[in-house]
Amino acid sequence: MILQDTILARLARGAAVSAAVSLAAASAFAAEPSKEATRVETPATFQGPTEPAKAPKDIKVAIIPCAAAFHGCTAPADAAAEAAKALGWTVTQYDGGGDQQKQNAAMLDAVSAGANVILLMAIDPNFVQLGLAAAKKAGIPVLSGTDSTNTPNPVIKPTGDNLNYVLDVSPSLVEVGHRMADWTIADSGGKANVLIIKADEFPSVRAENQGQLEGLKACSGCVIQPFLSTTSAQVATTLGQQVVGFLQSHPDVNYVLGPFDPADVFIVNAIAQAGLGDRVKVVAELGDEQNLDFIRNGRVQVADAAIDNTYIGYAVIDQAIRVLNKQPVIEPNGENVPFQMLDETNLPPPGTDWHASYDYKSAYLKLWQ
Repeated sequence: MILQDTILARLARGAAVSAAVSLAAASAFAAEPSKEATRVETPATFQGPTEPAKAPKDIKVAIIPCAAAFHGCTAPADAAAEAAKALGWTVTQYDGGGDQQKQNAAMLDAVSAGANVILLMAIDPNFVQLGLAAAKKAGIPVLSGTDSTNTPNPVIKPTGDNLNYVLDVSPSLVEVGHRMADWTIADSGGKANVLIIKADEFPSVRAENQGQLEGLKACSGCVIQPFLSTTSAQVATTLGQQVVGFLQSHPDVNYVLGPFDPADVFIVNAIAQAGLGDRVKVVAELGDEQNLDFIRNGRVQVADAAIDNTYIGYAVIDQAIRVLNKQPVIEPNGENVPFQMLDETNLPPPGTDWHASYDYKSAYLKLWQ
């Protein structure tokens, strides 16, 4: 296997994996990879909190996704809004616009509007220090979802003396990355030549990349190419052509592991338009409806590590209630967000994102009564 020594070093950036996470990953993926094993819904039943948390009344909540254009940001934000409205809370939703200035401005607006709690989705805390400082001064707790900066993911603290969120709710993206790697190894018969896309502004993608590398290292017949980097600003502009250019100059590459579904849309379309769809398979992460249709229609993408974004929204509200009540928060902070590897054999009905098979909404609402 080809693996540049510098690849793992690039992922370090303060990510210290706990022993528990490492042991869990090792035990879960020690066996020879198989597609059937990757398709297991994880967890198979509701494994969220059991301790009740009575929802306080007359709460104003501000919800800010990274950008309205990214479904992976807006889906959990919309779910959090749905859960908050079910509690009778006043909800204000903003558009982070994929821009630090807009994200900070949204937080300042929320503080000025008298929010009792602020929820961010997929925004690195290092990017919103102005907003965090204003919220701290006003005594407003700030939580996040899908940022993957603490348990069950590697705990990543903001740089220097920067402020941090109270907590973040995310699935184990390291484990999700492992699952993507295992599916790829099984599908290729242990002979995958893989291009991994990284997007360092998203801690979730850094954790996912770590899991992908750890999984692929077990494949003696696989080749791992150097990372191809992207940013949110490049996703809709240059990413597709960057990937195509790499594939044209590296004709042995037959798998691309994408960072998240909205970006993978541009990768899939660019590969198809370049006439490389018969040679290259895309394995993605998130479970968006459009990407699942790619799999269904045989358009370049062949698998997706689907995450239940609605569950994330409900879990963020659950943790917010506990913070407002001054109750202990749930550990791990992710509250066991469900995920599942999807391919042509187990897709949900057309026109839908993937969701866990059990009724977690009712379970959460019962806890909040």
